[in-house]
Amino acid sequence: MSPSIRRRLLGIILPTIIGAWLITGALSYFDTKNEISDVLDSQLAQSGRVLLAMSLHELVEQRLLSETPSNDPEIVSEDYWQLNQDHESQLAFQVWLHDDLLTLRSSNAPKNHMTSKFKGFDDVIIGGQKWRVFRVHSDDQIISVEVAISQELKNIIPNQLLFSIIIPLLVSIPLLIIFIWFGIEKSLEPFKTIARNLTNRKTNDLSPIDEFSIPNEVHPLTAAINSMFAHMKTAFDTERRFTSDAAHELRTPLAALKTHAEIALQAENPEEQRKALSQVVQGVNRATRLVEQLLTLARLDPDTGFANIRRFDLFIAAEDVLSTQAVLAIDKNIEISLAGTRGKFVAGNSDAICVLMRNLIDNAIRYTPKGGEVEVSISRKDDTIIWTVADSGPGIPEEERSKVFNRFYRSLGTKESGSGLGLSIVTRIADLHHLTIQLETSRMGGLQIDVLFKAKDYDSMGTLIEPVIPEQK
Repeated sequence: MSPSIRRRLLGIILPTIIGAWLITGALSYFDTKNEISDVLDSQLAQSGRVLLAMSLHELVEQRLLSETPSNDPEIVSEDYWQLNQDHESQLAFQVWLHDDLLTLRSSNAPKNHMTSKFKGFDDVIIGGQKWRVFRVHSDDQIISVEVAISQELKNIIPNQLLFSIIIPLLVSIPLLIIFIWFGIEKSLEPFKTIARNLTNRKTNDLSPIDEFSIPNEVHPLTAAINSMFAHMKTAFDTERRFTSDAAHELRTPLAALKTHAEIALQAENPEEQRKALSQVVQGVNRATRLVEQLLTLARLDPDTGFANIRRFDLFIAAEDVLSTQAVLAIDKNIEISLAGTRGKFVAGNSDAICVLMRNLIDNAIRYTPKGGEVEVSISRKDDTIIWTVADSGPGIPEEERSKVFNRFYRSLGTKESGSGLGLSIVTRIADLHHLTIQLETSRMGGLQIDVLFKAKDYDSMGTLIEPVIPEQK
């Protein structure tokens, strides 16, 4: 069962509130109990002093001074205290003459002293019940008064307070659950709004979610969704563009292949048949190269950068690329050379950089007439490493140089076959590696392309990489 945010919040908020109430109630209970105990002690002492004053006034004048005290002390009902009936039996008092003659007591007071202390408060047990006793003397110490209150009475009020806290708490918990439940439900409404927005969308609708009325706490989610939509839109656009490009570019060579194949099937002359099949082979080669370039371009289109970023020697990479292009140069009797030295380290995806160099060298060889020259060089100027390919071909007019990097663009009058994707691939790789490409006229009158690498190279994510050139042995 998947976890519920609503239940999780309810499980956190409700125990927190109840716990806070219980802690507050417990603190209030013990604090009130102590306060009540102090108040009752104060009232007990005040009652003792009042009873002492009354005894001095009444007993001394009316009984002690005019009559002989009886051996049986006068018993005064608890009604003397004018308390609630439930509390009458919780109070008791005694009036003593000369500390040894009990002259007055309540009906629930014993005939002997309730406390052994000379004065002040004392906690005692009388008849198996705990009492709080206060004893006070007259100034001449002839009369002493002992008043007592049951400890049970001292607990009644705090217990009533405790019930007054617990009962409302128990009653309010269901209401609290309902209020919190609806509060959480209301707070989760933005998530439901987003869900409805996504549910009601068409499959191809990748527009961002409107964040105007979305709470700040939900912005990270909507921002992540909108970012995902943006990436998906880029990927879908790339896929559609790739499909459109592939359909556009493959339509012609496939039609040509079909035509040559039909000619070969209908040819009665072996020479014509051989010539038609030769055209089929050439068409297959052109289609194969086109598919390879389309696939390369498709892999570079999603702006996800490259994995396996590392430092490598650009000169060694150029040597490897030239070795794979040597056969094409030999077929056209083109002199190809590499100038520079090892130790020119750059950072990036070496496979992608090799694709860049291979496309540029391949273009230079293809567009250079037979017997021409292609020069590849690697040099350094200040903080820039420059990889250069120059040829003795027809070059590119300056007014067209800004267009040659567009997909499927080919200069008019070009005799070489091609798809116009080579420089688009080069541009994509250069963009991902933050490289600069410059087109110039070579010293041989053809085209010169300079690819500029920063000496402090950046990877595809824009992180600065400080290359360290190892010592040469």
